[in-house]
This record gives sequence, C-alpha cells and structure tokens, in this order.
Amino acid sequence: RAVSETLQGQLEELERAAARLQELCPARLCPVSREVQGTLCAWAGLRELLRETRAHVQQAGRLRHFFKDYLAMISWTEDTRAQIFSESPSDHGLPDTPCEELERRIEGKLKEFEVLA
Repeated sequence: RAVSETLQGQLEELERAAARLQELCPARLCPVSREVQGTLCAWAGLRELLRETRAHVQQAGRLRHFFKDYLAMISWTEDTRAQIFSESPSDHGLPDTPCEELERRIEGKLKEFEVLA
C-alpha cells in the first residue's frame, strides 16, 4: 500500500511537471505527454488488477471459511452417527446423553446445515 501511495504521488508530481512544461514550451511536449499518458494508462491497469486480485482473495477466504464449517459439520455428523449406532455412547469419547438431548443437538445442527446451505 505504501508503494502504491508513493507511486501515486510521483505520478501526480509528473503530471504537474508535464502541465508546467506544456505552459512553458508547448511545441516540445508531445513526446513527454505521450510518456505521461502511457504511464497513467499503465497505472490504471495496475489498479484494476489490484482490485480484481483483492476480490479473488476475499472470495478465496469466504470459500475457505465455508469448507472449514462444512468439514466441522461432517465431523459432527460422523461423531453423532457413531454415538447413535454404538452399544455404549461413551465408547467414542462422547458423554452419555438422554435421547432428548441427542434430538435437541441434532435439531440444532440441522438448523446450522440450513444456514450453511
């Protein structure tokens, strides 16, 4: 960001110098003016690429968060399945819970699944 601001400041300074040069000697400005315009176009292109890159990074972060939540749901589902089908709920490191507690947890997770979808 600091480099970007430095370059922006230098470009603005170059624009001011080019404008002053045009006032002083309009006939000699053409090559300099083209260079300034080329630099400004390149700068605009870089800013657009930066904006696109930021958008992609944000999207990747959202996807990473989604998959992390999704994996947590899968893990919870597997743990719950193991508890339901085991002879002893504590065999899988899960505390003994009454059927109603298990149903409540399942309902809560189903609501989380809906939000995730």
